[in-house]
Amino acid sequence: MKTHSVVSALIASLIAPAVFASSSPSAADVPVVDYRYGMKLDIEKVVHRTDNSKKAGVVPTIVTYQDHSGAVHKVRFLEWGGRTSDQA
Repeated sequence: MKTHSVVSALIASLIAPAVFASSSPSAADVPVVDYRYGMKLDIEKVVHRTDNSKKAGVVPTIVTYQDHSGAVHKVRFLEWGGRTSDQA
């Protein structure tokens, strides 16, 4: 009897993350919104950010973030790359 309940608990703990992940939208499903000056962003946690450290000049960046309610958003804006044009 105890073995059955332990096995059931183990299976439930292994399946629960998959069920939760399938019920919430993935970051790939979220449309990218272009940032406009003055736009209000409710950022609780940054999930991903484009790495522009090896790019020069003004380059587009996409930031994926969660708001305070847990919803995932993506916003695109321009920033200076981390490399100067005279670096090899």
